Amino acid sequence: MTNNRLITDKTVVTAITHHDLDEVAGFLHHHMNGRFTQQEWKQGISKSWLPDAPNFGFMLRYNSQIVGTLCAIYSEQNIAGCLKRFCNPHSWCVLSDFRTRSIDLVLSLIRQEGYTYTMFSPNKDGIEIFKYLKFKPLDDQILIFLNMPSLLGVGKIPSLQSFKQIKALLPEHATQHYVDHIDFPWLNFMFFNERDRYGFLIFKKQRYKRLASAWIMYVSDAALFCQCWPAIRTHLLIKHGLFTSKIEARLLENIRMKTWLDPEQGARKFFLSKELSADSIQNLYSELVTLDL
Repeated sequence: MTNNRLITDKTVVTAITHHDLDEVAGFLHHHMNGRFTQQEWKQGISKSWLPDAPNFGFMLRYNSQIVGTLCAIYSEQNIAGCLKRFCNPHSWCVLSDFRTRSIDLVLSLIRQEGYTYTMFSPNKDGIEIFKYLKFKPLDDQILIFLNMPSLLGVGKIPSLQSFKQIKALLPEHATQHYVDHIDFPWLNFMFFNERDRYGFLIFKKQRYKRLASAWIMYVSDAALFCQCWPAIRTHLLIKHGLFTSKIEARLLENIRMKTWLDPEQGARKFFLSKELSADSIQNLYSELVTLDL
């Protein structure tokens, strides 16, 4: 066991820079999740949607060795016509001998002014810490739908191929979300429309109750999504072989949709902001998309 006094004296918190990414990725591969290769970790933690992002998070070093990390993904998002800066902390991993310094990583991050902070994957201990730091919880209710086929809405799932076509049909904010996330191979995109109104959704393929399922993690237009739901669920079943769909209730903006299955409690998620409310928080621009979780 490392002496606690030595930990205090020799452990330092520093920002993660481009030069540290390989080493941080190796640390996370060995100590957090070996399912991702070092290169996959590096790709996931190095993504940024903010050109002047100050860092990639913070790390703890003891005798020059990394003993803890809290990575961060930065972005600039259009919220109600205004550009807002976001910081998404993730991959909080600290070796057991150094857990007493874990909070220093969080404090170093959130003391940076001018950001809305989102935390989408806290561990059990982290939940209490983020509550203490005044992070607000997001609605964690998950709606479960059966992808029952329907003849309603035939033709409401267009196949949009060219970016020129997508840009012409989607609203500007939706087009930007599409462009910012199209390069991740584990994300699936589906367009839907009602007359001249177009939207799209992003989903990941998972399993639920041993059956193939769609985790719908983003919808560009909640009201249109609900209108087109019979066509969407039919397409998910017939085209993708997905028997159920899961979506966070908060993404539907309080629109009621009929489901035969009871809602479930999802993963706890939090945010901290001086200017934005919960309805401005999306799953995008986070580790949920940069890593194949």
